[in-house]
Amino acid sequence: MRSATLNESRDWLCRPLCRRYAFVQLAGFHVPELEDGVPRQRHWCWAFAMFSADEFEILGAWPTDTAAVEQIADDLRKRGVLSIRVMSFSEVECHASTGDLQSRAIALRNADPRVLEVLRTPSGSGEAVEGVTSATIRSAVSKAGRINDGLVRGVHLRSPFVSAGAASRFIAIWLQAADRRLYAALRPAKPAASPADQVATAYFGLRLS
Repeated sequence: MRSATLNESRDWLCRPLCRRYAFVQLAGFHVPELEDGVPRQRHWCWAFAMFSADEFEILGAWPTDTAAVEQIADDLRKRGVLSIRVMSFSEVECHASTGDLQSRAIALRNADPRVLEVLRTPSGSGEAVEGVTSATIRSAVSKAGRINDGLVRGVHLRSPFVSAGAASRFIAIWLQAADRRLYAALRPAKPAASPADQVATAYFGLRLS
């Protein structure tokens, strides 16, 4: 079951996405892992998106010390993203350098201005822009923050990871399970738990609610 779960989660990270998103929150965290037996900290970023009121999904996650911003932008384009109305990076406790996230968001916008239309600066992160209300932004940021806090706790409970691959597998399974919970929250009848949900809950200790 674990092998099927890992394959499912890898496929999920490459799944097609919506063409347009009203709001995307960029967050980051550090992952303790071993490289040839030597401890190191690898930085990751992940993206939480809103495509309509009260409808959210997780776009993906990238190890940002190995994936250039241009590669992240190219990944989003290849998976179907044409436009992000607003991107924010400042309201989530990201356990990483806010300046680093800001520079990556700016680089993402510069890599393809058609993808990212508006970049929210820290000083203006709570303000509304055309088509996206401040209440909507606050709701999205709050949800992203709860998921990010849970992800960071899960990473530190399991760390240090024995390899970069082990860390990647954990992050993929964890975020897919979180994404399924976002989807299930919109519907009163929850689907049967998938292998990813079972492993994330029973083995990795995932708790989002």
